[in-house]
Amino acid sequence: MDFRYQEIVVKFEEKLHLLLKENKDLKQKNLLLEEEVRRMQEDLIEAKNSFSELKNQYDKLKIAKTLSLSDDEKKEAYRQLSVLVRNVNACIKLINNNE
Repeated sequence: MDFRYQEIVVKFEEKLHLLLKENKDLKQKNLLLEEEVRRMQEDLIEAKNSFSELKNQYDKLKIAKTLSLSDDEKKEAYRQLSVLVRNVNACIKLINNNE
């Protein structure tokens, strides 16, 4: 009977050591994952800042392009915009008539 208890205690100790090792490994893995998340968050912030800066530059380029249009290009753009506005107004009239 005493041998049986010793065997149980030995198996318990083995399992306990295994469990402690797995716990240690998981803690280490968790630290690595937390560090990776931190780096990814920093990368995301950097990407957002870069995107914002590029969007700002793009907006400035659009404004500069608009200002540098020749008179003929401005007239054509105005004409196309007028056509679009007329089309939208016609659609609104159709919708209002159908209601």
